[in-house]
Amino acid sequence: MALADMTMTNMALTKRKPGRPALSAIEKDEIRENIIQIARELFVNEGYENTSMRKIAAQAGFAPTKIYYYFENKKQILKHFWRDISADMWAYSRPSSSLLVGEPLNIIRHMMRKNIEYWIANPQNYHLLVETQDSKSDPSENIDLYNSSGSKEYIDTLKSAVQRCMQAGTFKKDDVLFVCQLITVSTYGVYGAFYSLSNIAWVNKERMITDSIENTLRGLTKNY
Repeated sequence: MALADMTMTNMALTKRKPGRPALSAIEKDEIRENIIQIARELFVNEGYENTSMRKIAAQAGFAPTKIYYYFENKKQILKHFWRDISADMWAYSRPSSSLLVGEPLNIIRHMMRKNIEYWIANPQNYHLLVETQDSKSDPSENIDLYNSSGSKEYIDTLKSAVQRCMQAGTFKKDDVLFVCQLITVSTYGVYGAFYSLSNIAWVNKERMITDSIENTLRGLTKNY
């Protein structure tokens, strides 16, 4: 839906004549969803830092104070993005049933590649979710990356595959959390570099992805 259409929808729902019944729960949800979509477009097109709640309210056709009835601040709006994006990321990277019962190293390899591919293909989502974390704010205002639907399933599946590799004697490390974080650092380094250094003429992105994954896994195995 275009930004102008979302604005008109909000104005139609909120401009009521005196005596009419209050907004229904469905109508409130529609307004809330329109606010989320308007904010998303503004965050992407103008930058999160340059988008204020007042600007979002103006685009939505609200008085500046009315938007706070639906959201306390723009961090709260971001949490809705993470819910949707993390679920989307997990749907893209979820291993198949046949892969899940196979060699655990292949599960890890699959998840690393799919994670990298997803964020490279969705740089706007990467910007919204990674670069808008604020280390100086109250932690409760930031997005809980570990317990969001989608990312939690990803992490739990990764942990399970790592544990199976350790039980099978494939990995030389015996600290599950450390290995999971090491794998995360490796994947983050790839898509983070491609995102932040987009002006570089990378020689062969596909080979870099493959080699980064294989080098990480070789470094974890006992026979390396």
